[in-house]
Amino acid sequence: MSEYKLNRLETTKLIGNIVDKHWASLRHAKENGEKVAWCSGPVFAFPYAMDMKCHFMAGYSAYAGGRGAAQQLLEIAEEDGELIDACSYHKLHMGMAAAMRKNIPVRKDVILPLPDLLISGRLCPEMSHYAEGLYRKMGVRVTGVDVPPPHQKSEIKYFEKYVERQIRESLIPALEEVCGKPFNYDRLTEILIVLKETAMLRNECWEYLKLKPSPWTLWDYGVSIAPVFYLMGSPEAVPYYKKLKAELADRAAKKIAALEPEKSRVYWDGWLPWAFLGKFSRIMCKLGMVPLVGRYPWEFFPHPETIDTEGDPVASFVKQVYSNGGQAKDNMPSLNLPVIQNWVEDYKIDGLIMFSSKSCRMWNLGHNDFIAAIERQNGIPGVVIEGDMVDTRMNSFAQIETRLEALAEMIEARKE
Repeated sequence: MSEYKLNRLETTKLIGNIVDKHWASLRHAKENGEKVAWCSGPVFAFPYAMDMKCHFMAGYSAYAGGRGAAQQLLEIAEEDGELIDACSYHKLHMGMAAAMRKNIPVRKDVILPLPDLLISGRLCPEMSHYAEGLYRKMGVRVTGVDVPPPHQKSEIKYFEKYVERQIRESLIPALEEVCGKPFNYDRLTEILIVLKETAMLRNECWEYLKLKPSPWTLWDYGVSIAPVFYLMGSPEAVPYYKKLKAELADRAAKKIAALEPEKSRVYWDGWLPWAFLGKFSRIMCKLGMVPLVGRYPWEFFPHPETIDTEGDPVASFVKQVYSNGGQAKDNMPSLNLPVIQNWVEDYKIDGLIMFSSKSCRMWNLGHNDFIAAIERQNGIPGVVIEGDMVDTRMNSFAQIETRLEALAEMIEARKE
C-alpha cells in the first residue's frame, strides 16, 4: 500500500483554547451571578442576545465525546433507566443529570450548571424527550419552539411564520421573565452582524475544498465550526476565519495538499463521529481518501449573504433556518438530493460515504436512495457504514474499515 502524508493545519490548533474557554465560562457562570440556558436546535442566538451563558446540546455532546468523557455519562444514563439504543446525545445529558442528582463523580471538565431555562428548539423527536426528561428528573424550567422539517418547498413559508410566532409569543417572554428585563433586539442584531461576517469568511474558506488536491478536509471544517457557536456575536470569531483563510490561500499557492497524494475525494453524509475523528482519519488516510463535503455540518447558516442586518432580526434569523438552506431542511431527502448532486460535481467527488448513526435514525433517511440516484446520474459508487457519534460500543472499526476498503476498490475500478 502506498504511503500517505497528512499535512495538518496550524490554524485549527487554536480551536482547543476557544472551546475550553467557552465551557469554563459556562461552568463558572452561576458563581459569577450569570443566568444559564441550555438549548437544543437552532435557536441559541436568543439566549445569547440576553447575555446568558448558553449550552448547545450538540456542541456539548461533541465536546464530551472529543474529550473522551462520553462513555461514562452514557453508562450512568443507562443505569438510571435510559435505553441503550436511545439517542446518544440525549443520553449524555441524562447521564449528566443522573450524576448530579445522585452525586456520582464525573470529570470536572464536562460538568454543567443546571440551567435557569432549557430551550427545546425541536428539530427531531428526541429533543422533546430530552427536554421532558430533564424537566421531570431535575425540575428545570422548559420552553419549546417546534421547528418542523418541511417535506416540500411549499411548506417552508408556512413553517417560517409558525416558528417566528413561537419565538415571539413563547421564547422571548420566557427569556424576559427569567432574566428580569426586556428582550434585547439590538443585541440580536449585533449577533447577526458578526454571524454574517464570520460565516461569509467561512464560506470563502469552503471554496478551497473545491481545489484538487484540497488544502483541507471536512474534518478540519468540522473542528472549525466552534467559533460560529461558541463565539456567537463576539468579534473574536472573525480573526479565526481570517487566519484560516490566509493559511489556506498560502497552501493553495504552494500546492500543499491536506493529504499527499490525494487518491480519492469523498462526500460524507451524516453526523461527524466526534469521539472518533482520529480513528476515521487514520483509516481513510491509509486509503488516500479525503472527505470534503456533507450535509452536516454544512447546515449551519450556509447562505449568510442573505442575513438582513437592517430589518427585523427575529424574522431574519428564522429565514436562515428555513428559506436560506439551514437546519430545518436537512432531514428531508427530497429537498437534499439535488443539493448533494451539485456538490458531487462542484467538489469533484469520487465516492459517497453514508454514516448511518445507530442512535439517530432521522439523519439516516434516504441514504440508500441517495447512493442509487447519484450512481445513476453521476456514475460514482457509495457505501453505508454504521456507527455512532460518541458511543464506542456501537462502532465496529474492523467492519467500517472493510467497507471503506471496498469503496476505495470500487472508486479505483471505475477510474480505470
